[in-house]
Amino acid sequence: MERVWQFVGDYQWPLYVFLGLILAFYLRRAIVARREGARSIFKLEQEQARSRYGRSVMVMVVILLIMGTVFGLTNYLLPTLNRPPEPAPAATTGPLVAPTLTPTPAPPTITPTATATQVRPKRPIPPTATPEMVVTPTPVVRPPACPNPNARLTSLGMNQVVQGSIPVRGVANIADFQYYKIEVGPGPNPNEWAVVGQLHYSPVDSGVLETFHSGAYPAGTYTLRLVVVNNTGNFPEPCRVTVSVQR
Repeated sequence: MERVWQFVGDYQWPLYVFLGLILAFYLRRAIVARREGARSIFKLEQEQARSRYGRSVMVMVVILLIMGTVFGLTNYLLPTLNRPPEPAPAATTGPLVAPTLTPTPAPPTITPTATATQVRPKRPIPPTATPEMVVTPTPVVRPPACPNPNARLTSLGMNQVVQGSIPVRGVANIADFQYYKIEVGPGPNPNEWAVVGQLHYSPVDSGVLETFHSGAYPAGTYTLRLVVVNNTGNFPEPCRVTVSVQR
């Protein structure tokens, strides 16, 4: 059944033309039958004209219903059926290693040395503790490693800090191209994805794919991915990039 719907979507305009010609033929037939019924003075001829008029109207109604069904399939049902399944997130497992604590040596005890003359011992000055400087590592920005050169992101780097509206550039031009989309999910390994903007049915070669409005999301880490789908509904491994949204 999905192949039939896909066939209807691929040849929707020839179907519209064909159905339009049939609709015009029966519209003319209905007009002629109505005129003949109005001009005829015999009851039998009037009944025959009304019968032809009624059949023509019924056929026109059926054709209009078929055209409406084709329109609904191609504009609402097919984009939903062609949406690729969401890839399952990979679960990361491994033992947790507890940090090793290094004991801090106790400060040495100062023992005063007795001398021949009685000298009032001076109060020892406690050592001043030097605060440790905590160095915050700077995120390393590097381009994403995309498995397919015809479905890749080029403008955003891994762990890049973004603010405001950011153009997402790249390449979306695989063989038998059908459409592409940009999706976003929370965290470095999202469990859920949402489409950024809309589906795009024209290929792009080294240009702007979509605009990411980061101001619409809370501050934090997000992952963007490019999914390019061919005419069979299949797609290569999506290209991903992790960014940090700041306000």
